[in-house]
Amino acid sequence: MPPYQGGAAVDYGIILERLGAGFNRDFDIRVLTERGCSKEAEGVIYDDSLLNYDSAPTKKRARQALNYLKIIREVLFSGSNVVHIHARYVYGRYIGRLIWLALLLSPSKVVIDIRDRFYGNFGFGHNFIFCSDDLREFYGWIENAVVIQVPLALKPLRSAVEPARKLAYFGTIAANKGVLELLDAYVAYRKASETPLELDFYGFNAMGAVFTDRVSHIEGAAYRGYLLPGDVPDRILEYKAVVLPSASEGMPRVCLEALYASRMILCHESVRRSIPCIPEVFTFRDAAKELPGLIKKAESADADFSYGYDFTRHDPDVVCAELAELYMWIAPGRKRKAVTT
Repeated sequence: MPPYQGGAAVDYGIILERLGAGFNRDFDIRVLTERGCSKEAEGVIYDDSLLNYDSAPTKKRARQALNYLKIIREVLFSGSNVVHIHARYVYGRYIGRLIWLALLLSPSKVVIDIRDRFYGNFGFGHNFIFCSDDLREFYGWIENAVVIQVPLALKPLRSAVEPARKLAYFGTIAANKGVLELLDAYVAYRKASETPLELDFYGFNAMGAVFTDRVSHIEGAAYRGYLLPGDVPDRILEYKAVVLPSASEGMPRVCLEALYASRMILCHESVRRSIPCIPEVFTFRDAAKELPGLIKKAESADADFSYGYDFTRHDPDVVCAELAELYMWIAPGRKRKAVTT
């Protein structure tokens, strides 16, 4: 779990609350995470010995290497029946290959959790989890795989909130999320609009000054900082539309939250394949070319959408039951342990 509450970290936090509180007492759950990320969860032991900057640039490679060595040690010698690991640690450049080798040599059964479309190698030898049927189809060559949906602990929303003439991006501020392409598209859109919508960004800024300097020089765009995960759906209500420029998503939590808030979604067509109720007219293939026109369409569109989406599949108890069933199936025995990394 990273030092900021990204989508995967939120998902695991919801799952751990239920598994740790006695949902299934066949498991001892141990979480390897970064310093300062320990949380209070009954039945869950947090090892927050990893250093920050696990996905660091060159100047942080020493910390990154130490983290990977720690993960490799846990994979090989923790004695856990199940190791549940996020794909980004397995496929992370050359050192990620060492993680893969450790997983192959480990006495533990391995679950690799894939939540985006970045990966093209090493789809063998372990069990895999995907967060949508479409993502499962995207990685069609992987055989030992199941679909376990994103858990959503939804609360009642505020009533009678009038959306402003604004768009919002919610998520990690990172190059692979398409934020720079979104800024370029927004600049092009403003040049073609007489009454442009404003654009706000929320999330952990992993790009630092590269992002903040760029935003500060674009009229109508602003970085609003970080929101607690539980506050996102209510904040979405204040905006006319949510825009998601990334083409790599599997089942983005913020799109599900926008569905729940009945707000317009501008996203890549790959997201619509996972969530077909999103209108095709608001999807794109090429953000740089198509997003300016989509934002222009959003100016005159009604902010309120009725999607008719079935959220029951995202019930946290349903999700936890499916995950516990997977653990028990791959690691039979009287005493079971699970460690998530």
